[in-house]
Amino acid sequence: MWLRQFSAKIHEICKTATILILARVVLSLHEMSTTLSCIAAAASLLLVSELAAASTCVTIDESRDNLSQADREGARTLFEEALRENSFVVARDNCAETWVLYHIKLGSSVTVIVHSPRGDRKEQVTGLSGLPGMYSQIVRSIQMGIVGSSESPVVDRKNVTDAQTAPNRLPADSIWYLTLGYGATAASSLYGGPSFGFGKRWELDRVGIDLSFLNATIYQGKNGSQGASGEWVKIGVDYFFDAYSNYSPYLGAGLSLASNEIDTSGNHLSGWGVNAELMAGYELFRASTIRLLVQANVSLPTYTLSGEPSYSYNGGATTIVSAAPNRYAPVFGLSLGIGWGKPREVAVVKVEE
Repeated sequence: MWLRQFSAKIHEICKTATILILARVVLSLHEMSTTLSCIAAAASLLLVSELAAASTCVTIDESRDNLSQADREGARTLFEEALRENSFVVARDNCAETWVLYHIKLGSSVTVIVHSPRGDRKEQVTGLSGLPGMYSQIVRSIQMGIVGSSESPVVDRKNVTDAQTAPNRLPADSIWYLTLGYGATAASSLYGGPSFGFGKRWELDRVGIDLSFLNATIYQGKNGSQGASGEWVKIGVDYFFDAYSNYSPYLGAGLSLASNEIDTSGNHLSGWGVNAELMAGYELFRASTIRLLVQANVSLPTYTLSGEPSYSYNGGATTIVSAAPNRYAPVFGLSLGIGWGKPREVAVVKVEE
């Protein structure tokens, strides 16, 4: 009897202990959950604080910006989006750094000026629609620490602007010309005669590129022609001393592919190769579509003229009697030329206010 009562008592005690233990476990789990929640909340607050400390703000300098208020708000939002696309954390207050931008609109073009703690940039677009792409380029340029250009990595297929697809270039005067004059060469003696040439020039204010063909000199003697020289293809560069005047002296230099043949007394000299070309001249009427040219030139060959040997025939045997020595034969010339071309095309756009 007493054993049964003792066993029941032990069972009651074990049951009570089990309930107490389970209650304690539940309480511990609740306390742990509360603690973890507090830690998470603290971490969240710390993360938010750190993000706020690392955030970037964008402001518009309204004292210099001349866009409308609606365009300013749109520009600010688009610039913030460009920052986000390049891994910046953007906020409107409590920021670590502030980027200041403003716009100057003249006609249809818009100039963007950005000042930031990391650097400053100034760029231009042809209209408001080009701003998003230019914002992206400016942010990348400042972020990478490089100056933006069409060859730099700040430009990609998504942010290229209309102005970059059709860049502005200075137009050049395109002039065809014809020259007539007198030329001479110094070999064993002096040989000279009339000269002529044909070519084209592309001129900026101070520099010109010259491409000419068939520049020939025909040597005249008592018995007619004594040979000829020619610069068959010539390229050169001219420098104009008075860039904006209607009249300007100039100097030039270039290279040509040339040949030279001379019939001397009892011999024939010939050679071909590359010539170094030196030019000095005066160009008139540069402000018009016609030109008058006066030019002196010197052709300095990189080769010598070789003569044909003379032979003696005796009893069926051929003997070389003599051979003319090689001759160095620079060519000098003085010519008068006329040029003609088309005027530069300038597009004028009228903007209605």
